[in-house]
Amino acid sequence: MRLNFNLLVVDDDPTTINQSIISLKDHLAGKGFVLNTQIANDLSPSGLRKLARQEGRNFDLVAIDYHLSRDDTNGAKQAAAMRTLLGFTDILFYSSKPNVNLYDELAREKVTSVFIGERNDLGRSLRGLADTVIGKVVDVSHMRGIAMAEVADMDVMMEDILLKVFSSGDAKMASKATRTMNKLIAGAEESLAELKKIVESGLILDLVSNPAYFTSMQRYKGIQRVLGCLENVPLAASPLADFVDDVIHNRNALAHAKGSEAPDGSISLRSIRRGHADVVITEQWMTDFRTKLLKQKLALTEACLALHAYVEGVATQQAK
Repeated sequence: MRLNFNLLVVDDDPTTINQSIISLKDHLAGKGFVLNTQIANDLSPSGLRKLARQEGRNFDLVAIDYHLSRDDTNGAKQAAAMRTLLGFTDILFYSSKPNVNLYDELAREKVTSVFIGERNDLGRSLRGLADTVIGKVVDVSHMRGIAMAEVADMDVMMEDILLKVFSSGDAKMASKATRTMNKLIAGAEESLAELKKIVESGLILDLVSNPAYFTSMQRYKGIQRVLGCLENVPLAASPLADFVDDVIHNRNALAHAKGSEAPDGSISLRSIRRGHADVVITEQWMTDFRTKLLKQKLALTEACLALHAYVEGVATQQAK
């Protein structure tokens, strides 16, 4: 799961839980995630086993109805099979029948680690489990982010000390500052010489694939240029006009963020960059950023589809 939350529904009449799914969709949207719902078409034991083996790794949550309307397709049995095949995926087992003890049904099939819910309160159960799943991912991302934050902190430390020593007025430091600038020029000239060779040979593909020359900003500008070749740019791609503010600036702010301690002892993330206003990274900031990422990814997808269609059309014309 990244910005998408994938739900599998195993129910012979999934329309009966539409409102619960809509409730989950709205709940996730408020947190900066989009819900993808897949309905299991083949409810037979073999059909569900095949689905679990082929696509199980993609599901973040599985909701299984107790009564699947077929004598050979008992929901508890399917929950048991799913629990075995999807060992680390959260499963919600629900029913609208008040006289059915779902705990007993699961125990009869020796199923453990499955959540219980009622159809008339399914929305609340889905939302709660979704928060749990997101929490697990956020925790994993947080651990990954700790390492990234350490690197960012070291970058900031190096920048801060270089600014300090190069502005100290010390003669030794001044000579090192001159040497640093000369090295920078030499490196830039060498890089420019290599860049000129690529440009002169017309190897645009080598250029686009080289992050030393083609940054995210350059890629974005390239996309905007080639979109100009289309007679009709998709309206859905229009949010790309805000890509720099929505994505690049926020990404840069996040890359420069480091932990800071408030007077009350609480820890927050603060992005401090020379020439830029400080940015405090809060949970709301992250939610807003996820929402912007989702919006921009959808817009970029539409732009890429339109450009792909354009190229395919050109190829078709050339083949005639």
